Amino acid sequence: MKYAAPYEKLAYVYDSMRADSHSLKMTDYCRLIFERFKINPERGLDLCCGTGSAIEVFLDWGIEMSGLDGSAGMLAVASKKLKKRKVALYHKQLPKFRLLSRTDSTRSEQFDLVTCFYDSLNYMTTQNDLRAAFKSVAAHLQPGGWFVFDMNTQAALTQIWGGQVYAGTSDDIAWIWKNHYTERTQRATCETTCFYKVGKEWKRFDELHTERAYPNDVIRRLLEQAGFRVRGLYKCHTFRKPTKNTFRIAVVAQKR
Repeated sequence: MKYAAPYEKLAYVYDSMRADSHSLKMTDYCRLIFERFKINPERGLDLCCGTGSAIEVFLDWGIEMSGLDGSAGMLAVASKKLKKRKVALYHKQLPKFRLLSRTDSTRSEQFDLVTCFYDSLNYMTTQNDLRAAFKSVAAHLQPGGWFVFDMNTQAALTQIWGGQVYAGTSDDIAWIWKNHYTERTQRATCETTCFYKVGKEWKRFDELHTERAYPNDVIRRLLEQAGFRVRGLYKCHTFRKPTKNTFRIAVVAQKR
């Protein structure tokens, strides 16, 4: 089977499937995180920004925002959504990226907040790639800047993904997710099949998504190696410690 690149086709039905609802929920959680850690960001970068739903919220809060995503399809949707807002959007792939300063081309753009929501960092399927992504983030943060992100855990990939099939429909869309977890590689795959209506015709696309989860101590170590201090690691949407049965974690890290 020939698969489209991840999110290239899915981008155009992503919001219709309400797949952006997690990012919106994360902005609510970020408000609590900002209050807890007394974070008052002025310039932010949303990493793997998708269709730009989180950026819209942060803009409404008065934060000057930029977005980065590896999918041209996602950025096309985000650009249309944000066309009346002042937002720089970058087509860059993780793990390594560099955004040149608009005022000094010898330096990288600097932010005081970087966010990365949903499963984006789980697509880094080696520790070297995850460390490189963290280092790229650190290179674009001012000293003392904040990095807030969430990730799937191994419990999620084995229990929610492993061997499960999910499906859903709406008036113009139908989708099926076939999931598989491989213990040997510690990776999970999601075979995404989607049918969508164009006029009176139905069309189909297929994408293959691969994720890996990491133990919390590994995430801490890689962040520290990249120049961060972990200020909080929680069961996502709470300020409680994660357990072995936690499906999603959230991390609040500060650049040294």
